[in-house]
Amino acid sequence: MSQSTEAADFPDSRFFASHPDALHGAVAAVQLDGVFPLDWVEELNPPQARAEVMADNNTLLRALLMLDEPAVSHDSEHGRSDPIQNLERRVDLLLLMASAALRGLGNLPPERPCALSSRKLRWASEQSLELGRRLWARIYLRHRIALPLVLSGLMTEQRPDRGQYWHTLELDPLDQQVQNDLDRLIFRHHRRQVARKRQGA
Repeated sequence: MSQSTEAADFPDSRFFASHPDALHGAVAAVQLDGVFPLDWVEELNPPQARAEVMADNNTLLRALLMLDEPAVSHDSEHGRSDPIQNLERRVDLLLLMASAALRGLGNLPPERPCALSSRKLRWASEQSLELGRRLWARIYLRHRIALPLVLSGLMTEQRPDRGQYWHTLELDPLDQQVQNDLDRLIFRHHRRQVARKRQGA
């Protein structure tokens, strides 16, 4: 994947490079950070069962992993290649996108500096949020795919920083497959960031 394509899909960390204090108390050594469309709600509308949310997250993450390396099948990391399975995932993604459109998916939310690790999500906004509050955060990891990764959790920290607040959401446990795919996506992003830094990018 070329660097220009990657930058369009995964916003790089130039925000954090120009705001070195932004990630004080950073989420983790391995995290996905950048500027992403993100919003949050107390209740999903329309309501969805947790199993449905996890199923949508699973389809989205698997599709992102596949699209991340289009020349390599999702299972090649495990020594398998299955074109039919890849086709099925593409169909699943199309169905999921059509379903979201039918549910009245609107414009993407504002872009915000974010940092996502295996267990926590941090983001900056102008709005103060009450600690101990339970939220659903929706983060759009690909600008070309208007589908969010939907994560629930508990607000555990808020820090003021230059007219904004940095919020920390302690994530609820994910289904194991969703957690595995999220960890893989975060690690791939982190690995590319490290490679770019070594190359002086």
